[in-house]
Amino acid sequence: MGSYIIRRVFAGVITMILITLAVFILLRLGGGNPVEYMLPPEATQADIEKLTAAYGFDRSIWVQLGIYYQNLFQGDMGDALQYDGQPVVGVVLDRMPATLQLTAVAMAFAVIAGVSIGAVSAARPDSIFDRVGRVVAIIGQSMPVFWVGLLLILLFSVELGWLQSAGGFDRIGPEALIMPAASLAFFLIASHMRIVRSTMLEVLESDYIKMIRAKGLPTRLVIWKHAFKNASIPVFTLFFVNFAALVGGAVVTETIFSWPGVGHLLVGALIARDYPVTQGVIFFVAAIIVFVNIFVDVMYAWLDPRIRLG
Repeated sequence: MGSYIIRRVFAGVITMILITLAVFILLRLGGGNPVEYMLPPEATQADIEKLTAAYGFDRSIWVQLGIYYQNLFQGDMGDALQYDGQPVVGVVLDRMPATLQLTAVAMAFAVIAGVSIGAVSAARPDSIFDRVGRVVAIIGQSMPVFWVGLLLILLFSVELGWLQSAGGFDRIGPEALIMPAASLAFFLIASHMRIVRSTMLEVLESDYIKMIRAKGLPTRLVIWKHAFKNASIPVFTLFFVNFAALVGGAVVTETIFSWPGVGHLLVGALIARDYPVTQGVIFFVAAIIVFVNIFVDVMYAWLDPRIRLG
């Protein structure tokens, strides 16, 4: 088990190195000088060259890359070109709680709704509820997040005026979470519903469940205590994988609803060509995704020794 964990951690480190390398090079290949976005229009060429040299952007890309990795291994991601030159780590961590807050609410909503709909659909196959649930699942997995968000804004903000379409939890309150979390969770409700339904149908056809039914136990007890318990492992895996995906996929949702998280921060950094902040946000998001994937792999290997021996 120890060697398997070491292999997975090593693979995760290599993945992080490749991601940071790709992001660093792609940003520089985009052309332009980020310093020009920091100075006022009346700045002279001498001012631009002076600030460019101060940030080291006048050096070759490979020299900049070497300095970047040297600082990164020391826990230093540089200073933001915006935000009065604050350290990137502090800027990103200030926004991370808002993203995790939105992600947690969306994940809870997706799990509760998706698991409930999937379990009931499996308990009543080919019923009206099951057919409607399958149609909703197809729609949910077909509609992009930004489109769902725009529809929610159009309905609940523009037409009905019930909810505000922009702002964070601190400014608006709990209602600020409703539309962003719902748009982010809509796709995941569909995925949870489909995996729970298919797994539950398989479990309900097993000899184990048939024997329990023959003993005369109530259907509700058979479904939720016995069948769902045996079908919960795929849900467990899907939960962690989707949670990591939500953190990475919050960029679009946070931009649409002006949610003050790392996704909104990333878009602003890309527009302003703030290389350090862009690299810092992607590093933190990638680290969360890699860590969750390693955790899931290790848990699976612990539950099923065949995985680590394969």
